[in-house]
Parts: sequence; C-alpha cells; structure tokens
Amino acid sequence: MNSALQRLILSAFFIISTNSMAAKPTYLDASLPSEERVKLLMQEMTLDEKIGQMCQFVGEASDIDFDSKDTKSNYTLALGARAGLIKEGKIGSFLKVSTYQEANILQSLAEESRLKIPLLIATDAIHGHGMYMGATTIYATQIGLAASFEPELAELMAKYTASEMRATGFHWAYSPNIEVVRDSRWGRIGETFGEDPYLVTEMGNAMVRGYQGKDFSSSDNVIASSKHFVGGGIAYNGVNGAPADVSERTLHEIFFPPFVGSIENGVYTIMPAHNEINGIPAHAHEEYLTDLIRGEWGFEGFYISDWMDIQRLESAHRIVDSEREADKVAVLAGMDVHMQGPGFFDNVKSLVENGEIPQSRIDHAVSKILYAKFQLGLFENRYTSQEAVENTLLNKSHRDLALKTAQKSMVLLKNNGVLPLGKDLGRILVTGPNSDHQALLGEWARVQPDNNVITVLEGIKAQYTSGTKIDYVAIARHDSISKAELSKAKKRAGKADVVIAVMGENSLRFDKNKTSAENVDRPTLNLIGNQIELLKNIKASGAKLVVVLVNGGPIASEWLTENADAIVEAWEPGMFGGQAIAETLVGKINPGGKLPITVPRSVGHLQSFYNHKPSAFHRGGFYLSSRKPLYYFGYGLSYTTFEYTNLRVPTSMSTSDNLSMSVDIKNTGAMDGDEVVMIYINDKISTVTTPVRKLVAFKRIHLKRGEEKTLNFTIDNKDFALLDRHMKSVVEPGEFEIIIGDRLKVATVNAQK
Repeated sequence: MNSALQRLILSAFFIISTNSMAAKPTYLDASLPSEERVKLLMQEMTLDEKIGQMCQFVGEASDIDFDSKDTKSNYTLALGARAGLIKEGKIGSFLKVSTYQEANILQSLAEESRLKIPLLIATDAIHGHGMYMGATTIYATQIGLAASFEPELAELMAKYTASEMRATGFHWAYSPNIEVVRDSRWGRIGETFGEDPYLVTEMGNAMVRGYQGKDFSSSDNVIASSKHFVGGGIAYNGVNGAPADVSERTLHEIFFPPFVGSIENGVYTIMPAHNEINGIPAHAHEEYLTDLIRGEWGFEGFYISDWMDIQRLESAHRIVDSEREADKVAVLAGMDVHMQGPGFFDNVKSLVENGEIPQSRIDHAVSKILYAKFQLGLFENRYTSQEAVENTLLNKSHRDLALKTAQKSMVLLKNNGVLPLGKDLGRILVTGPNSDHQALLGEWARVQPDNNVITVLEGIKAQYTSGTKIDYVAIARHDSISKAELSKAKKRAGKADVVIAVMGENSLRFDKNKTSAENVDRPTLNLIGNQIELLKNIKASGAKLVVVLVNGGPIASEWLTENADAIVEAWEPGMFGGQAIAETLVGKINPGGKLPITVPRSVGHLQSFYNHKPSAFHRGGFYLSSRKPLYYFGYGLSYTTFEYTNLRVPTSMSTSDNLSMSVDIKNTGAMDGDEVVMIYINDKISTVTTPVRKLVAFKRIHLKRGEEKTLNFTIDNKDFALLDRHMKSVVEPGEFEIIIGDRLKVATVNAQK
C-alpha cells in the first residue's frame, strides 16, 4: 500500500472517529441546566422545527371522536400523515392519546426525527387520569373537592393523578379549572371549585403544587394548565363559550385572583377561555396574555389554546377574515401552542418569512416548550412500560384517597331525624336514575369496568348484609321516566320503611344521554325531566323519603327542600361514591362538607352568590317568592352539633399589618364529626362598594364528641384591601367585622393608619 493511500485511509478514519465521538449533541448532556440545554438545542433548530414545537395534534383514537360543533371537518390527519410530520419534527405535542402503547409509538416516531425532540403528551386529567382508555383511579370531581374545604386532598389527588399519568406516558394535565362560577346554568360547574375566589384560589394552588411538585423535575411530576382565562363562569345565559361582558372591577376582584395564585405557585401553562371578554376573544387578547399575565403577574410558562379556538377567531368571533389572520393575531397576542389542526404550521411559517410575525416571538414560545421537556426528563426517558402501568394505576394509596375524597365531599342539606338510617329497618327501596349508574364518575372520565365502581345500590347492599330487604326499582333515563316506572316506584315505596331516591344529572363524557357537562348547559336548575314527579309519587306512598343528589351544578327545587325528609348533596363523588354515600346514610361517616356554591330557588333567581354587594336586597322583590336562595355558600348540616366560644380578635390593627385571631370550637353532640371553620370579613363603610362578607380563611377539623380545640388564624393584610376608584389596592381605615361562618359570631376591629 503506497503512502498516499495510507494517508487517505488514516485521514478518513480520523474524520469518522471524530464525528463518532461528537455524535452526541451537547444539548443531550443531562448534567447541564435545562436553561442551557434549551439555548444549545435552539441553535441547532430550523424554522420548521421551531414552529413544529408549537403544533399539537390528536392521537389516533380521536379519529372517531368528532364533535359536530367544530367549525372545520378536516381537523386531523391520517396516522400516516401525522407519522411523517413527527419524523420531520413538525409536531411538538399530542392530546387525546388513549393508551401507553400509543404514547410509546408516538415517541418512537419522534426519536426518528433529526433532533430527536420528545413529544409532550397531554390530557384532561381533571379528577384523576379519567380519559385514559383503561381502568384508572377516579376521584370526586372538583366541585366535590371544594365542598370538602380541604386543599390538602386536592393536592394529594393531583399528585397521585400525575403519577398515573407519567406511568402511562403522559406529561401535561389540562387542569386545574379555576374559573369562578357566577351562573348556575353553566354545564361545567362540576369541574370547577365553585363561586368564591378565595376558595377557588386555595384549591387551585393546591392542585398546581400536586401536579408539578417544586419544579416538575421529578419523574412523577407533570406540568399543569390553569384554565380557562377568563369569564366562562359568567357567560351569556350560562352557555359555554358565549361572550362574557363583565366590568374590569369584577374581573380584578373575582375572576383574576385564582390565576394570580396559580402563577405565584409556579403553574407552567395557562389555557385561555373559549369566550370573548368585553368584546375581545381570549385567544387574541394581547393586553391580558402579554401585558397583564406575563408583564404584571410574571408568568414564566407558555399558553396552550383551547380546542380549535384560534380558528374560531375567524369562524365564531369574526374578528379576522381567514385562518391565516387568526393564527397571526393569536401568536402576536402571545399564544404559544396551537390545539390543533394542520393549517397552523404553514400559516405561521409564511407569516414569519413575510415578516408579519417576528422570529423573536417564535423563539420565545419554543424556548418555554423545550424547557418543559428538558425539565420533565423526557430526553432521557420518553418511554414507559407495562410494569410501570401495573405498579401505579389503582394502587392502594390511590384507591384509599378516592374513597376519602368522596367521603369528605358529602353535604347534608336537610335532615328531619330520619338520618342516620338504623340497622333494624325491615325494607329499604332504592330507586332513581343515579342509583345504579356510573354518573357518579362525573365529567372527564370514561366508563370504567363494573368492578372498578361502587354504585349507590351496591353501597347500600353492602351496609345491610342481613335482616333488611333491599328492594330496587330501576330508572332507565334521567330526562324521561316512564309511566310504568313511576307506577312501579310508587307501589313498591308503599311497602318500604324508607326510600333512598338517587336523583340528579349525568355528565359522563361519552354518554349520548348526558344532561349536563361541557357544551351541555342547563335551561333549568330543577331536576331534569320528570324526576320531581317520581319523588312526588314516592312521597304520596307515605314512605320516608331520603334524596341523594348526584350532580355537577346546584339543584334548585323548592318542592324537594320542603318535602324530602332528608337530602344529601353527593356531587359526583367518583369511583367509590356509592360506598361513601351509603356510609353517610347509615352514619359510619358523619357528613362534614359545606356548599362551595349557592343554591338558588329557581333559574329565575340568577345570579345568586353569597358575596353580593350591600344594595342587592335593599329594594324590589320577586312576586310570590323570596329573593333569598335555598342554601347559601358555606351551608351544611351534621349529625352532631358544634359550639363556638371565646372569639379573640384585637379591637384595633394597623392598615399595614396582618390580623391574628383565635376561636374555640367544641363538639357538643353525641357523635364524632368534622367542622369547617370559615372566617369572613365585612368592610362596614368603604369608598367603593364591597361585599356583605368575604371569605378570607377556612380550616376543616375533626372533633370527637365532647372534644374542644382552639383554632388560630392569621388574616393577611391584603385580604382587608379593596380596589379604590383608581383601581389601586388599598386598606382603608375604619371598622371591619370579623364573622365566623354561619354561626354569626361577630367581632369588630378598627383599622388605623
């Protein structure tokens, strides 16, 4: 071999060896901080690859899950086309993925791309990993969690949900829903925390902490998404996605605080609302998305659009004349990720190349998305396994918590002495459309295997193993009870000592007969269909009538309130809801939940909420009806009694200081039980109107019979503040009332400069 050839071979070998040693890009070095890895990766990315990170698509199973209300029929692509886009680095995330196997396949396609950037897999994990196709842990829905007044439960639920998500290859929860409800007709109330901004904030903050941990760097963490910004709970006629016309004062006082709290707790993504706010669609609201949320509140994460809402800037809101312009307006306003559809990529690329969207806007969005992927550890571990699934889903800790969330969510609305039920009853009739129905699971949950859910009928049977006959009359539909069913129920009720009628709503995600949920809003607040007629027939039989309500939003029925012997508001208590309800009815569980939302007398009494302004009831009234609601926020009975004494509140405070106070609570009844202690304030005289009472602190405690505890509270100075005429937050000198729950224990403190 001549020397020239040798030199050529050696030179080629050196080049190959050098390239081999340098084959691993520096951004794959896991020892580097995530921020540094983002910078390194972005230096390698083309414009196409950057825009790809902003594109979210749906998984294969969603091809048969088409919503006819969507504005475009071509909202997805065939799997083959999507596979090609993934390999080209033109898709950054997915939703509506059904199984861990599908998640792994998608990630393997991403690993074939030039830069091997993993995908974010997202899902609506509202109260458990309920959209996964398989048995998972389903907890009480958010409105039930709110009724518990235990943020610790919400945090632990989110933590456990995150672990089930990661075990199945998911990394991004479209939760919590921290919209404040002001219209009880809205079908999505079940996935909210109710009407009070303080309670919503505390529960939402807890869920963010549960999902994300400290910095979402653990293998059990996911990124959260606080939604929907803003005003869905006060839209026209309670219709989902309808416009919200609401004053800036009310936005700042009522609707903004939960989002401020989420940001302070590190939430990494925010989802704007379907609706417009005072004439500007949320997805195009630069003044809010960029100036307010990022600029003033310091949001460091990224925005994800709600389902096709960028397209709806053209089709529904009509502020632009094309999807291209819709994409332009949304991205310039601050939107970072598009859910979903194939047109966004081409439009944004053209807009950048034409100089209509600056490169800096794209770079900002992509840097935030990549940071999440690095921080979650997806570059090192993008796959999951059957073993992880089997070891995590439905484990004992998760199942125990599911039962606990159900137990803690129970609210006793009425009891004339019939509850708790005795063990010596001869015959119990169980009936009603929710008596043996998975409506217990609520919205954002697939139907579970029968052995994964305890219905009310099953729960009652488990409590009476002998000596008591459990009769059952099936009711097929919530909205249409047949004459035969009415007659049968009345006849069988006449033979029973007590009738347990399980009534309410059905918000199961994929049930064609659902009566309430997303895009299924309520024209009435009464029991839907002829459910009241069923109850009247039972009452006419002479039997004792115990009504259990399974529902997302409040049920307003004066007849029910006046005629039932007992009413238990169970909300949508999840997979073990039937057990929790039965245990409550027989007294194994003493109900301690409180209403997180006001129950009006009728749909004609809207709006109804406890923290109204002083002039709300000073003039006028309804013909032949009280203006007051059936039950206020914070209402809830117990099988025992509690006594409040020794309210200790300083007589004066500085307008710049916090307030320390305490009160003694004693269980004076014959049964152990939980009490929710709620602290409200009332600014007696203020330069702008303030609510008659405002929740500023709460604590749920357990007291054995005869037990007494002292509770100490510190009320933050900011809770005494109002927004003055210039929308500046100030604590005005003057008298404040300190109010303890519905016990109406009142003390007065004088705030001085």
